[in-house]
Amino acid sequence: ASPELMPNDNEIVSIHVDVLEGQEETVDDLFQRSKQQRQSRDGGASGELASLVAQITKMDLDRTRFMLVDLARTRMAKIENHALHNRTMVDRMTEEEVAYLRQYGELIEKHYQRTVLNHMPAEGWKKLDDPEMIDSPDLEQFVFCRTLQPIEIDVSGEPNVLNEGEEEEDDDDDYGDNLQAHPAGAFLIVMYKKVRELIAEGKVQLLM
Repeated sequence: ASPELMPNDNEIVSIHVDVLEGQEETVDDLFQRSKQQRQSRDGGASGELASLVAQITKMDLDRTRFMLVDLARTRMAKIENHALHNRTMVDRMTEEEVAYLRQYGELIEKHYQRTVLNHMPAEGWKKLDDPEMIDSPDLEQFVFCRTLQPIEIDVSGEPNVLNEGEEEEDDDDDYGDNLQAHPAGAFLIVMYKKVRELIAEGKVQLLM
């Protein structure tokens, strides 16, 4: 999965919520039909079939609900883990997430002031808001992804076990040697920062 907060896709979430609501109504109808058919003399087999379909549909409903809850939980965790960094990422959040970030930030600020900052010189704690002091996501984390279009990835700066122990030469003429071409449909394990822009452009899809 992405180490940083990705843009919220309201359209996809809304589609799944609508599907969830539709499945809930379908399950209720199937269970009610099953109950009625079981009570009739000639509807025993039909009642069992309706009950089976209702149970299968409910399993799919539970799976959809779990996915939505897990998505919300994951986004909340990323917002909390890098709250200061995410102040510049509000364009990727829903209104509810922005409000949550603001409230969470206020609580963290009060906690730090009470436990640490009030006991430090003013010129010292002001530096804590400098960009280099803010905890940011690890963009060098490896991710599993799939290419949707033919792409080239710049692998310069990555460790190469085949050349371990050899000194690297800084030569601009070698730039082309650092580009790896991959066809559409290829599965890759690569540093997130190497495909970050490609993901935003829709050329690469994160899988895990």
